[in-house]
Amino acid sequence: LSPRGYDPIAALHGGEPVGRKIMNVLGNSPHDLGSRSGLTNLALKTEFAKLYGSESVKEETAGGASDEEDTIGNRAGLINREKLLAWCMSTGLSRNSRLNAVLSPCIVDESSRQEDGTIQIKPNTQTRFFTDDTQHGLCIVLGLAELLGFDLERDMPQALYVVRRLQKWMKKEFVLPKEKVTAGSKIVSDAKDVSETSAPQAFGVKSVQELKRFLQLDVFSETHELNAEGVLKNSGLMARL
Repeated sequence: LSPRGYDPIAALHGGEPVGRKIMNVLGNSPHDLGSRSGLTNLALKTEFAKLYGSESVKEETAGGASDEEDTIGNRAGLINREKLLAWCMSTGLSRNSRLNAVLSPCIVDESSRQEDGTIQIKPNTQTRFFTDDTQHGLCIVLGLAELLGFDLERDMPQALYVVRRLQKWMKKEFVLPKEKVTAGSKIVSDAKDVSETSAPQAFGVKSVQELKRFLQLDVFSETHELNAEGVLKNSGLMARL
């Protein structure tokens, strides 16, 4: 799905240049983390099995499969120099004077007014702080991960936690709450309000192959096949056939 084969798209676009350079030097680029976590290999194996059948995938021994399963996804030591990087981020955010001008969007909760005049405020969930970054940000990432066969609870616990917490404030269900997850359920696909997100599942996309076809759709309702036929019809060679 990305311009350079199986490299994550995040490795090719965006990102603060200095921070990105440091992460790459430390071996924490998206490509490195995908390879080291085993998620890139898992996605490739899952897609291969869907295309050619699970019997085509090399069978692992029981012990080997168990060992491999234990090394997939988030685990201690996955990120090089994690404590140092966490300290740098914490220090940078806490001392960044530019962030002082960024106010958190809130609304007054009139029902909380006390006799002494005290009143509470609560987050305004109708602002872009919520709608952009939740439905049209994290939900897309979680949806893509689900298509690739990842275990969202294991491989993306932080992103899943954030969406679940925010959707509770928004009184929505963009992903299944933890108590609703059962064996065989799809955390993104089976969510009640997934249609309000920009996740692939909101457009009826249930597999990587369907996503590839979806991304080839033309916004002007044209198709590659019709364009190709039009070009061929205008060819002098084809006109003589």
